[in-house]
Amino acid sequence: MKLTLILGVFLVFGFALLAEVTEEISKPLLRVFPTFRPEECEDWAIRPFICKRCLWEGKRYAQEIRFYEDGPYRTHGCYKEPGGFESLEEESKTGKTSSR
Repeated sequence: MKLTLILGVFLVFGFALLAEVTEEISKPLLRVFPTFRPEECEDWAIRPFICKRCLWEGKRYAQEIRFYEDGPYRTHGCYKEPGGFESLEEESKTGKTSSR
């Protein structure tokens, strides 16, 4: 019984590990949100703690969205005019968990 269960789990997750990474179907989109106070982060930000962190650093909350065939991948971070977009995540995306 245990061997059958182990083999079943391996077969299900083994195919997921061998799946190919899909190609991007368009250029990435950068969304930069206007924020003036930390209270506003609680109202609309997907990741309020990142939004507040950006405010404390004098930057604005932003998302880089990459479009693939199996759906969009969002990377959250901060944006400042001279420096550009800076990711504050460790390769984790909203909605999807596979690598780029």
